[in-house]
Amino acid sequence: QSSSGRDASAGASKAEEKPKSPEKRKSRGKTPEPSLEGEYGNICLLLLLYIMQAIPMGLFGVVNMEVKELFKDSFSEQGTFMLAAWPFSLKLLWAPLVDSIYFERMGRRKSWMVPAQLAIGCVLLYLAPRIEGFFAARDVSSLTALFFLLYFLCATQDIAVDGWALTMLRTEN
Repeated sequence: QSSSGRDASAGASKAEEKPKSPEKRKSRGKTPEPSLEGEYGNICLLLLLYIMQAIPMGLFGVVNMEVKELFKDSFSEQGTFMLAAWPFSLKLLWAPLVDSIYFERMGRRKSWMVPAQLAIGCVLLYLAPRIEGFFAARDVSSLTALFFLLYFLCATQDIAVDGWALTMLRTEN
């Protein structure tokens, strides 16, 4: 064979060499590849919990549009209502409490998630028959207080659910 034929066969043999497969990498102690196998139940539960905390926040968006329409001549009233969204911005201040204080019997995360969801439900039940009255009375202070409470409860649940997601899902996911 000519030298060019030998070079071509040498190049072909190098091309046939494959990089190490993921299975070989796993056997060396590397972290496993992410996989959702066996995680679908956990993901569905987390999705449900995040949707449950998003419902009051979506209601806030609708009420905010109504407040803007009702108080289109008063930026101070609109700004007052926007104070209700602060708890999500400031949740890092009470996140250490949510992570460290809990009932052993209920567990670290459920100690906060269950009461937060029950309180969110109670506030929504209180608000449902009265919200039109707050609009009719142009009572932005009561609306702000109630939605501040809702946002505080949603932010508290978010802290607990985020922490639970970290312990519930496998580390590679």
